[in-house]
Amino acid sequence: MFDYVEFSDVSGESIGHDLKLIALSTCGFCRRAIDFLKEHNISYSNVYIDQQPVHIKQKIKDEFSERFNKKIFYPALIIDEEDALIGFTEEVWISNLGLEK
Repeated sequence: MFDYVEFSDVSGESIGHDLKLIALSTCGFCRRAIDFLKEHNISYSNVYIDQQPVHIKQKIKDEFSERFNKKIFYPALIIDEEDALIGFTEEVWISNLGLEK
């Protein structure tokens, strides 16, 4: 999935999931999601979609929609290439990632 995009690896502890974050570099909700992952010391890979060429942005959006049957909004956290969380709501992320508050 998204083999044509170079994701940046962010080091941290593994929580048993392969996490990919698609974000916007200027998005406040994306910043909160990144801060959340850092606070919990979770390893993940990320890409800023707004820093990609136009044709790659569209390809990411199309593949995401086709794969998850959801329109992409940011941040989008892909879990094990099987599920995707849209937007950042701390309680939802805690629950879906199996974390404790």
